[in-house]
Amino acid sequence: MKECTISINAPGRILKGAGIPNTSFIPAYIYKLNITLTNKSNSTKLCSFSSTMGNGIRYLNNLSHSGPDVGLAEKVTAINPSPEIGSNNVIVFANNINLSPDSVNTLTFDIALCDKLTDESIENSGDKILHKSKINYYAHLICEDYTDSCSSSSVACDYEMVVKCDNEKIKKGETTKFYIHCNAGQYDMARSVYVRSILDEGLEFVGDSSNLQPKNVYTFNGKTILKWDVGSLKPAESKRIGYMVKAKDNVKSENSLRNKLNSNCVNNSEYTQCPVSCVYSLIVE
Repeated sequence: MKECTISINAPGRILKGAGIPNTSFIPAYIYKLNITLTNKSNSTKLCSFSSTMGNGIRYLNNLSHSGPDVGLAEKVTAINPSPEIGSNNVIVFANNINLSPDSVNTLTFDIALCDKLTDESIENSGDKILHKSKINYYAHLICEDYTDSCSSSSVACDYEMVVKCDNEKIKKGETTKFYIHCNAGQYDMARSVYVRSILDEGLEFVGDSSNLQPKNVYTFNGKTILKWDVGSLKPAESKRIGYMVKAKDNVKSENSLRNKLNSNCVNNSEYTQCPVSCVYSLIVE
């Protein structure tokens, strides 16, 4: 068993919004990435690690550290793509670091995603990163005579839908409120945005409870279906839909009531579809 290991926790979805390289332009969408170093042994270990960010990812500093090994963050270096090093990827690394016995150290820093891939070490200069492209991250930890490796990935988005709810659990006859956030990436306008919500048979829509009234409300196979026409979103614009639902009196306790949502729009510069979907489950108490 490897006594020292490394892991990466990258955002599952990442909206494009890295601004223009080498300027003071502030990205519209900044995400956190974590690298965790674990020493499971009862002795101090001398290690080195390196992590390669996905093509198109920019390192935006704001490095922080949590864990017992004070000073670890001071040894971390981030190298951006450049013709001098001949790499299209950001590389984050630290050499000759001491990991305390039975320790867990986590490094956290800001990242953002460019609109185009890095080509020939020039940031944001290659092919366009398409909606739902996979962005891969890799890391390696060298300790004594072995190497531990890990990987992670994000899904690049031109458009994103985020769904939240006031409650995770609900009682029979009670109401709760859903919030749908429709977010456009920083580079392109999102046209013809629509949102569809499919409520399980045990949920009903509370009429006139939405800040944006749905275009259609109908039932199909016992489920209530709502559809909104959101219109267009400017680059980096966000619009929110809020609406209430009620758990019917005849639902059984401990059932899971689902709200299945999907949305789509058209990227204004590429004229490509940008579909997204998700499910939110309410537990009946």
